[in-house]
Amino acid sequence: MASGFASLQPAFVFKVNVGEGNPVGDVSTGAQFHHFQTPTGTIKSVPGFKPEIDAEIVFGGDWLYFDPDKSHARVNFKGIAKTKEGVPFSFYYNGIVTIDEKVGKIFAFSPEAKTIPFGNSTTIHTFETGHPELKDLENCQWVGNGRFILAETGLTVESRVSKIVPSTDMD
Repeated sequence: MASGFASLQPAFVFKVNVGEGNPVGDVSTGAQFHHFQTPTGTIKSVPGFKPEIDAEIVFGGDWLYFDPDKSHARVNFKGIAKTKEGVPFSFYYNGIVTIDEKVGKIFAFSPEAKTIPFGNSTTIHTFETGHPELKDLENCQWVGNGRFILAETGLTVESRVSKIVPSTDMD
């Protein structure tokens, strides 16, 4: 077995509700740019993870760029959440979505679109907070695995976010 590699600790489940889209169009880089408002959602710790967070998203937006060949999309998400105790924090993530036929139907708002499983989206997360009990969020590295949930209420992007835990092995 290889040693010295980091491991992942399951930490949070993000559920971001996608709102109104603002298609900006083809920009100078060659990418197609869409902005999506994401005004609601939740961020919750998995059982046993510390710090324990149960938060509502109060503001958010995704600056989403589609590669010219439409095979990938580049996520650039920024948001603000508040814990049940009223403590605000900001969170950001960027990532890459591999666009296959199923994901393409979601982005095309096709009536044939359906919920898709994990496997098309990976993300890197960061946090900012002034609250002492949440400060550790700023001092760790985080990665996510995403999927798209389509329901009668609309589209939700779910990310399962893990803390990167450094190895303590000695070769």
